[in-house]
Amino acid sequence: MSSDTIADIITSIRNADMYRKSVVRVASTNISQSIVKILLREGFYRKREKTSRKQ
Repeated sequence: MSSDTIADIITSIRNADMYRKSVVRVASTNISQSIVKILLREGFYRKREKTSRKQ
């Protein structure tokens, strides 16, 4: 992600919605976790699942 984390998260969500994707993956940072919690609380999406990245 670039230095504008909030814009990157919103863009990822918007792009996934445009292509009817059911999964959106964003980097796990304190700010991204906070944004996801707010969006969940406000009803913008249904489920949040944190997964580890496999290499």
